[in-house]
Amino acid sequence: MLLRIPDNWIGNLSSSSDVTVKVLKCAPKNTKGGQSLIRIRGSENVSEEVITNAIRSADPKNSVRFSKNGSGRFIATVDMHSCHTCRILGDSDCILDSAASRPDGGIRWNVIAPNGAALIKLVDDMKGVGASVLVEKVTVLRTARELTIEQERALQTAFDLGYFDIPKKIRLEDLARRLNISKATLDVVLRRAQRKVVASHVGDF
Repeated sequence: MLLRIPDNWIGNLSSSSDVTVKVLKCAPKNTKGGQSLIRIRGSENVSEEVITNAIRSADPKNSVRFSKNGSGRFIATVDMHSCHTCRILGDSDCILDSAASRPDGGIRWNVIAPNGAALIKLVDDMKGVGASVLVEKVTVLRTARELTIEQERALQTAFDLGYFDIPKKIRLEDLARRLNISKATLDVVLRRAQRKVVASHVGDF
């Protein structure tokens, strides 16, 4: 879903500076506040001061702690003194899978909801605090797309050992030995697992 949240520092920062903001984690804190783990990527001109000013412009009581990942790249923990969004998400049955800023100040959410009623309630609650909400796409997760135990194990091991890294940190034959299966069998298992993962995001091929 695509949102425009009033007085939201993420939207303000992304529309006024050449940065993208991704919310990695978001949770309520204390009685009305919230805490978020975020990743910020921008040009070399983006500084901790620029980001801090944007965060405190929403509320001077907000605070942020940085861990710089490189030029214009930051991982930060933001403590919001008051956060309607965190409260609404915390009180809902929905899970915020990801949230990322757009250059126009909007924010795109990917939400996992247990049913349609929970999603409708989340949309209504966000509109209740003045946000505009557009549900762009609804995908039903089907049991047929779930990974088998063998596929889950192979995919997780391949990821952990760097098989999908560029360049690869482990070859297929070495990965097969770690999993105690043949190279040909592992190739089929990984291909089928990857197809299910992709299908869950873009639909059936």
